[in-house]
Amino acid sequence: MHGGQISALSIALALLGRNDCLSLSAKAKLLMNRRQFLWTSLAATAVGPLATSETPLLARQPDSGDEPQVAVLLIDTDRASTPISERIYGQFLEHINHSVEDGLFAEQIRGAGFEGDDFKTYWGPFADHGEVELAEVAFHNGTRCVRLHVAGGHAGIRQGRVFLEQDVHYDGWVWMKPENGSPHIALRVTGSTGESIASIPLPLSGRDWQEVPFSFASKIRDEQATVEIAAAGKGSVLLDFVSLMRADARRDGMLRPDLLQALANLQPSFIRWPGGSYASTYKWKECIGPYASRGYHPNMYWGGYSGYAGFGTDEFLGLCRRLKCEPLIVLACPDTKPESLQYAMDWVRYLNDPPTTEMGKLRASNGHIEPYAVKLFQIDNEPMNNGFTPETYADIVNLYGPQLRKIAPGAKIVACGQKRSNDMDWSEKVIDLAGGNFDILGCHNYEYEPENFESGLPRLSNYLTKLRDYVRVSKHSQIEVAVLEWSLQHTYDWRAGLHAAGILMLYEELSPELTMACPALLMRNTTDDPKWTSSIYHNHVTWFPGGSYPVQKLFREHYAERYLASAMGTFHDISERSQFFDKISTQIPSEWKQGSMDAIATASTDGKRLIIKAVNYGNGPNTLLVRLQGENLPRRANVKLYTIAAKPNATASFEHPDAFVPVGKSMDYAKNFSVAMDPYSVAVVEIRAN
Repeated sequence: MHGGQISALSIALALLGRNDCLSLSAKAKLLMNRRQFLWTSLAATAVGPLATSETPLLARQPDSGDEPQVAVLLIDTDRASTPISERIYGQFLEHINHSVEDGLFAEQIRGAGFEGDDFKTYWGPFADHGEVELAEVAFHNGTRCVRLHVAGGHAGIRQGRVFLEQDVHYDGWVWMKPENGSPHIALRVTGSTGESIASIPLPLSGRDWQEVPFSFASKIRDEQATVEIAAAGKGSVLLDFVSLMRADARRDGMLRPDLLQALANLQPSFIRWPGGSYASTYKWKECIGPYASRGYHPNMYWGGYSGYAGFGTDEFLGLCRRLKCEPLIVLACPDTKPESLQYAMDWVRYLNDPPTTEMGKLRASNGHIEPYAVKLFQIDNEPMNNGFTPETYADIVNLYGPQLRKIAPGAKIVACGQKRSNDMDWSEKVIDLAGGNFDILGCHNYEYEPENFESGLPRLSNYLTKLRDYVRVSKHSQIEVAVLEWSLQHTYDWRAGLHAAGILMLYEELSPELTMACPALLMRNTTDDPKWTSSIYHNHVTWFPGGSYPVQKLFREHYAERYLASAMGTFHDISERSQFFDKISTQIPSEWKQGSMDAIATASTDGKRLIIKAVNYGNGPNTLLVRLQGENLPRRANVKLYTIAAKPNATASFEHPDAFVPVGKSMDYAKNFSVAMDPYSVAVVEIRAN
């Protein structure tokens, strides 16, 4: 196709225009697919000549052996722009791989209530002239306790792998019930080399169940301390629910400080919770109220590991309020039975009712008088995993959707779209059969083969574009599209970061029809199933980032509300680089390479901040050429360049958590400039008006 065959209007619309005033059908015809169209048209019509003397950064550098290519990005601030939803930068906190239990939730004691196999898994008994046994005795919502019996000696239980920080205060409790005699009970904390850190009497009174608190300050740092509860003298006592946390964490939402900060650094616009597949069987009513009374909830969906529901509805909403982000609640909607519908709607009422209704009173009794005013609800998750067809799932949406609109009239309802990119049939049928009863279609967008970190992007783009176009021509064109699970799976190396850069730029480009996105997984304990990769990897002490984390953080920090322009692929470089812009309407560039680079330009609503994001997927250097034009450009500005580069198989670790730290430097402000992109690198340019 010759450049002269493309009208200036078509170019402008394809690359910069995206005029909100056009009808959807007109936009569809004029826009086509920018990402595929860009290699032919390059950018919108350039304005005026580009003198080499005023643009030293556009002069081609001497050859260095390899022949780097160039990507060309023309940014015209006078052209119409379209909004980019801040919800593209959401997060997804699923109860999986110890992301919450033995993760974000700050509880240090594992197997706190001795249910299931917890006693033999996490606790060690010891005795001398005494006995330790697991007793079938009910306590709150549990059925098992530990009995300590002493006959002039001592007996107790201990648990290791406790992390203590120097000069930090800890507190907790043990629930106990004296049975006979008057044994002396104490809690002892010892270091990994045997030194005593704390020894605290646990006094008892009467014969009823009682919560006995304790507290201490650690004078040392120890990653493998041990906690033990021991009885001495004569008599017997029952033990149940044991808790130990940093005192400041318990007072402030019961969240582990380092993992909370890691999440806060991502500045999530919303958090989706509690799943994922875990949400499909989540019993919310058993996960509210006093912590010790919530009972045993092993995670049967993801390996059956222990859990006592310490992080439930109120804790999650507290997290969202602390991070100033929206909650997206995924409701369990397993069938059309009245009791299932009632259970789900009770949760909505618990969240949003005034404190005068039954569910509002229940929330208030748990210490939260004011409604949470949740505005985002999802009707289950991946229903195809549970045997649903699009038709039977549409029946679910048509039952639950109207009830949600009645109970939470200001909320947006999310229905489940396709799980796989080639399953357009699922999404199209749900749109046609139930599109009047939901607002957002939430799809999943995984790339499962790490070597496809770039080559998988066009496939994902293609299906999202087809889905967007189907929504436009359907009877329910008001539906928004979301990607509520995305990532490069089966690796946490730098390829995951390169993939994250490409996919986030794609989501920005598909706005405003694509309005929400969140990656999966968010957190994973390194002792858990390694096949599911994550943004944050932790043990009981610290954490390190997966390859996608630093890109998510960098791009979120440089989110801007308006889309301006984008580029994909690279061309053969030429000595007079200004011709890429000056002769954009007639020049025929050569040697275009798909999958070499992507770039996007966005701006703040007030125009005082321009952001350019770029990724070089290849094993050689490339260069991004940029021209800024328009009456709205700032006359003076500060410019900062941030880059991350690594080998594709590079990984962070506990020993080297800073493997992907962005490098920042200042640049001179110019209307024409270039950005040299190292192999396998990501770059962000921020231009901020003085």
